[in-house]
Amino acid sequence: MRSRTWLFTLLVAGLATFGAACGGDDEEGGGGGGQTTDATDAQDKLTLRIGFSGALEGAYAPYDATLLKGMEYGARKVNEEDGPIRVEIVSKNNKGDQAQSATTTQELLDEGINVFVLTTADPSVAQGTLISAAGGVMSLGGNTAPQLAKDIGERVFFFVFGDNVQAAAMAEYACDAGYENAWLIGSEEIPYTKDMPRYFRDAFEKCGGQIAGEDVYKIGQTEFRTQVTKIQNADPKPDVIFSPMFVPDSGVFLKALRGAGVDAPFLSTDGNDSTLFGDSGGNSVDGAVYSTHGFPEEGNPLQEFAADFETVMGAKPESSTFEAIGRDNVYAFVEAAKATDSIEPDDLIEGIKALKDVKLLTGNMTMNPDTRIPIKEVTLVEMADTTPGLLETRTPEYIPEP
Repeated sequence: MRSRTWLFTLLVAGLATFGAACGGDDEEGGGGGGQTTDATDAQDKLTLRIGFSGALEGAYAPYDATLLKGMEYGARKVNEEDGPIRVEIVSKNNKGDQAQSATTTQELLDEGINVFVLTTADPSVAQGTLISAAGGVMSLGGNTAPQLAKDIGERVFFFVFGDNVQAAAMAEYACDAGYENAWLIGSEEIPYTKDMPRYFRDAFEKCGGQIAGEDVYKIGQTEFRTQVTKIQNADPKPDVIFSPMFVPDSGVFLKALRGAGVDAPFLSTDGNDSTLFGDSGGNSVDGAVYSTHGFPEEGNPLQEFAADFETVMGAKPESSTFEAIGRDNVYAFVEAAKATDSIEPDDLIEGIKALKDVKLLTGNMTMNPDTRIPIKEVTLVEMADTTPGLLETRTPEYIPEP
């Protein structure tokens, strides 16, 4: 979901320093079975090794840890199939630390891994720079900021929709619901929280709404009195609030907002697709609506996935979609490998560009080879007390340019 381009110089300069690093520490994981050194296993199946250096603890753990579990699930399911590809996940915990992100990514490269899923934490662009320099190929995992495709370059792909799509879907929903005056709250710290208020503004004004005011916050903020006071004193009064604020900040903000007597509806984004949303906000999250990548309903693929995930992994998914996104990343790479009969990065790049109507848990995907971002249906979820429920799905008619 987010990255900082200023890490480019730090991490690229560190290539020489980290070039001698090697893997094998006790933070490495293998979700797809034992490691191999050959390109094929005993049955002559191509072994697709996918590397992941993620923040498995800290602020981004609700995203990276669940993403990794979904990847490990996906590897197990692929390996159960009688197909030409087997998958091995090799993971390292960078603890959300910038230097460790560089070290662990380089360690994976040194182990011969050249296919990656990037962290959702800040160093994703810098990780991508290292991987691109080594001739690898990667997906952006759970990241949705569309400019990351341009920032990292032609060797990276999205398998999820972009932030401009989900913000536009929320804006169209707001217009259809009759909201006229929106209040925006963002953070300039990362693209996810910086750009989505701008996308929402563009789409909301396009469908006839106006912006009553806007404010900023800091990620990790624990007190929101200033932001709430500004909303209370706004003229005109906002009849809806939009923010890409994510857990646990969003829950803390809603507690402060509702505690001050402000009952304006709250609209947000996929960073709240976590049990931590209700845990952090309690019944203050009641009525909140957020966009995400799907929702488990009776008889649909995501519900079947959730049940099977518990059987395979021994625990229920912690989110409606992040584990599914991890699984989908694995399956998208596998489809490209099958199509090209290769696990080499350059071949996978061509295979990914040609993916068409691939049935993923988070919706059918056809890759746009020019943007390297698919346009997929957006799911809207509404909270009833602390329980999420499917509200609707939509593909926005107007999508702002990244």
